[in-house]
Amino acid sequence: MSSTQTEQSTPRHVAVVGGGPAGLAAALAAAEAGARVTLIESSRELGGQYWRHLPKERDGEGQAAMHHGWSTFLDLDRRVRSHARITLLSETSVWAVGLPALELLTGTSDAADRVRSTLEPDAVVVATGAHDRTLPFPGWDLPGVYTGGAAQAFAKSERIAVGDTVVVAGAGPFLLPVAASLAQVGSKVVEVVEANRIPRLASGWLPKPWQLAGAPGKVQELFGYVAGQLRHRIPYRVGEAVVEAHGEGRVERVTIMSVDAQWRPIAGSEREVACDAVCVTHGFTPRLEVAIAAGCALDDSRFVVIDES
Repeated sequence: MSSTQTEQSTPRHVAVVGGGPAGLAAALAAAEAGARVTLIESSRELGGQYWRHLPKERDGEGQAAMHHGWSTFLDLDRRVRSHARITLLSETSVWAVGLPALELLTGTSDAADRVRSTLEPDAVVVATGAHDRTLPFPGWDLPGVYTGGAAQAFAKSERIAVGDTVVVAGAGPFLLPVAASLAQVGSKVVEVVEANRIPRLASGWLPKPWQLAGAPGKVQELFGYVAGQLRHRIPYRVGEAVVEAHGEGRVERVTIMSVDAQWRPIAGSEREVACDAVCVTHGFTPRLEVAIAAGCALDDSRFVVIDES
């Protein structure tokens, strides 16, 4: 494609909603293609759920230890903030969408003096991330039951452990970084309980293992988590699930059972594990508020329908 064609096909003004890894990359890509970019982020800091931050008075010490690719974030943050064609709107939320207009509120969350404004870009990139998917069980409303994402957020952004003795349970590779973050802030992770069995883990995590050759950083990240499990002597049990949490006023123990390939509990396999917190997550589901408001179609799994490009 010629430079003239590139300029003609590039929107003049691109709004990127979300300042996590995807939003930062999208903002830079659009700016470097010649567009004027407005990057909209609801937090005071960039980085999203993946790159969280200590409060400014405690910033710096230990940040890299709690994040993979921290140097990558620092580079992206610097480039975005210094790029002449990128305008950053932090502490700004999209509260309504009427394409091409985005209705914005800027200021501290829920403050009465937030400033209202309207943006009318030529194109919108929705990069609003995801949140934990959880499956309910008896006792899941007890104090001491957390999502994996919430537990990791406390660990990364405040260095707070959600419990002294913690069970991490659910399904998917995110269980490993949750356990690692908890161990780094002083929790004793009693065990990691993965509902999937080995065949499903292999098919889900590595359906095309040769593709990992193009992502050596992810291989290194996985090995790092496995090494952490061994170093902290954290048992990793497959084909099991937390089916109930017990306690008077807060979690004191959980019941764990073996489950079949469809995650159905197997009778007679019950065992109880003492803990003062349990972190449960079954993968992620997208944050869809902006996408739905913009009229995006969703598939049966509640993901945005995309085309070939």
